[in-house]
Amino acid sequence: MANCEFTALTDQELVGLVQLEDNKAAFSELYNRYWEPLINLAGKRTLSLSMAEEIVQDVFVDFYLRRKEIQLKHSLVAYLKTAIKFQVFKTYRAQKIQDKYIETVSHLGQASPIQPDSMLEAKQIHAEIVQITEKMPPTCKQVFLLSRFEKRSNQDIAEQLNISVAMVRKHITKSMNMMRAEINEHQMDIFYLMLLLYSHKN
Repeated sequence: MANCEFTALTDQELVGLVQLEDNKAAFSELYNRYWEPLINLAGKRTLSLSMAEEIVQDVFVDFYLRRKEIQLKHSLVAYLKTAIKFQVFKTYRAQKIQDKYIETVSHLGQASPIQPDSMLEAKQIHAEIVQITEKMPPTCKQVFLLSRFEKRSNQDIAEQLNISVAMVRKHITKSMNMMRAEINEHQMDIFYLMLLLYSHKN
């Protein structure tokens, strides 16, 4: 099925393709269809765009990882809105725990980090992605970070680095190949998903 045909499908049909066929194009359509209203919803509760974007990403990562077991009692929209509310609560709870921990260890003269308990595996892979970027050539690394972490368009990156858009695409392709070569095979589903979520605006 061509990608353009997915826009004509209902949420229920797209969810079916994701659950039964692991169809990533169907998942991408769902994400593109709802990421903006969900960020607006999360943003009203957090008053932070960066936090809202991370919450929406976590919700979609969780949905994809649990796609086989999720049973929608109502609509997909209702499920996603409920998931956003729950993730907002988890984010604030994790932040409070981290703040309390930092406050405690500061009195003890320690500086050990703490890991939130939500989306741990995805965040570990995120850290691995950052480590792999350190092995990239300077321009390739700069393009990758601007594209995937700052969500800059190819045109913006080309103008900032004074290179062509074609060269930007070449560096992105090279960086993706490096990532795929080093990410463990059993983590590829999450790796693909994180790259999809980072690059959806380009």
